[in-house]
Amino acid sequence: MVPSPYRGALVHRFVLLCSALCAAAVHAGPAPTPDLAPAQADQRRTEARPYPHALGPVQGIRIRSTRYFDADNRPCAAPPPKSRRVTARHVRTFLRKAVPVSQIDVMNYYGAFGECMSDWVDVSFADGRRVRMTFAADSGVAYLARLVDGKEGEVYFYVCEDCGR
Repeated sequence: MVPSPYRGALVHRFVLLCSALCAAAVHAGPAPTPDLAPAQADQRRTEARPYPHALGPVQGIRIRSTRYFDADNRPCAAPPPKSRRVTARHVRTFLRKAVPVSQIDVMNYYGAFGECMSDWVDVSFADGRRVRMTFAADSGVAYLARLVDGKEGEVYFYVCEDCGR
């Protein structure tokens, strides 16, 4: 049998290719695990996440309705306290004084899970960003969602304990 003059060159190229692929796999890091998504969702629920932009100067406020509704979208039996009435002044005060809280805190500490909620309020800022807010009737909690092309995005939770005074 006659040895091929190309055999050594092919083996050398094969070794180089394998080492390059192995190095790329090592530098790429571990493969994402399917358990990572639930862990990230749990982390998002337990941490107080502020809205990624400053809740700066408000350009306009559009209040759809001042009524509050229960989980079945029926008007609440008892009206909310006067300090929780949804007005443009209340919205501006809330945006100025509110602090972010976690979803877990909203459900456990503030008790705003399942209580009456206001109709939505659209807020547009001076820099062109828009958010949609919904206020809880008794707890001082508001849900703030970014509006992109008229659709709600990620939800942020805020509380203003000083706004009811």
